[in-house]
Amino acid sequence: MHGGIVLDPMEWLIVRSYYTALLPQLNFEGDYLAAELAPSFCNYDGDLKEFKWDIVNIVMPPIEIKPSDDGLLIAVEGYSVKLLHDWGLSPGIVITDFDFNPEEVINCDCLVLGHAHGDNINYYPKYASRVRKLLPTVQVWPRGCSLLIPGFTDGDRAIYLAYYMGAREIRIYGFNPSKVVKRNDEIKRAKLEIAKALINRVLQKAKGNTVIKLL
Repeated sequence: MHGGIVLDPMEWLIVRSYYTALLPQLNFEGDYLAAELAPSFCNYDGDLKEFKWDIVNIVMPPIEIKPSDDGLLIAVEGYSVKLLHDWGLSPGIVITDFDFNPEEVINCDCLVLGHAHGDNINYYPKYASRVRKLLPTVQVWPRGCSLLIPGFTDGDRAIYLAYYMGAREIRIYGFNPSKVVKRNDEIKRAKLEIAKALINRVLQKAKGNTVIKLL
């Protein structure tokens, strides 16, 4: 992959307008600099279509039960990678912005969709430069080898991705806005509420085409 790819530009515009209005205190101006920086760390020459997207199991950090392994496993954050390894499972894809157990992602035999944005631009290079197979994702129009997925948190971006890749069934393990496992502050709680709204949006878009299960 050499140029930038945008999954559904109109949906991205709607979603971005939504979360920037709700969280104006975050550094969204830095997203443009992050989009310039991120492609320099891209070392993925493949195509996302090489993965089997028919059934997708998305694992989020609050997960408490072992997920099914009869489809593509997507881990949200390095913390979920560790949980999967403890269960003897390995993800095919990890979606992360390197702020929750990032060291677990470094030696993962998987494709890492490393998200670059205004709030992680200072430490993004530290981890992105060490990932074996990295496809950067960004929050504004891509400048080079990177992917723009509608969404705001790693979790809802994973669901959007599976939906746009044509998944017939998406199983979401561990999404629980009332259980905060990384930190518990006003911004984090607001992010989880935004994620909840966006996941519900995908649920509505998917009706009749994709079965989405919250487990």
